[in-house]
Amino acid sequence: MAGAFLWAPAESVIGGLGAALFHRERWYAREAVSRSIDVYSAGTPRATTGVRIRRLTRELPTEHVVTVGGIRVTSAARTAVDVARWECDDDIAIAKIDAICNRAGIDVDAVAAAAEHMKGLHGVQRVRDLLPFCDRRADSPPETRLRLMLVRGGLPAPTPQVVIYNEYGEKIATADLAYEGQKVAIFYDSELHREKSAWEFDAWANAELLELGWVPLRVTAQMMRHPPMLLRQVRAALMRQSRQT
Repeated sequence: MAGAFLWAPAESVIGGLGAALFHRERWYAREAVSRSIDVYSAGTPRATTGVRIRRLTRELPTEHVVTVGGIRVTSAARTAVDVARWECDDDIAIAKIDAICNRAGIDVDAVAAAAEHMKGLHGVQRVRDLLPFCDRRADSPPETRLRLMLVRGGLPAPTPQVVIYNEYGEKIATADLAYEGQKVAIFYDSELHREKSAWEFDAWANAELLELGWVPLRVTAQMMRHPPMLLRQVRAALMRQSRQT
């Protein structure tokens, strides 16, 4: 990627998922830059393999450009807007915003401010419409998709990344999503949870959560392919817990 920057004209700025990689995004950027990177340029540099030139129709605001490791890239907030507006799938666009905000340590409000400066550019209004569904606390794209599924299924919005302690102040687990009032903890279990050490930890955590009055629900990728069933299980857990509190 640094080679592409050196090839580009002096005023060029790396944007999109290439910039996201500089902001430590870990879910989408690395695979994307293995194919191509986006470079903002006011000029018309000679095309080269693996570089997509984004012609600037207006100058990038100063606050939308940062230097990381000697390379000029779009700011995390600007990057989030660009990545989302160039993504045609709304849910993936939301997940990409969440991922960039989470790793760069910025709030969704910062993305909204960047989008405000970008009004009139293609896709920006759509991004602004998606921002109310974003949450920087999401720790992975599956967690974002699961949260969206629950809300669109008519359930209240759960709280991401809830740390649960026992009566001695010891950490028991971090729920990917939780309904704290009803004590329902939802965990997205990736394939890593099939490993013996992870499986043992999850079993202990489940036992302690139940002892503390929590209901742990573990969700897999296969379960997320059947939203009605998953929504029914979460709704039933909330109803049972509500009757007991």
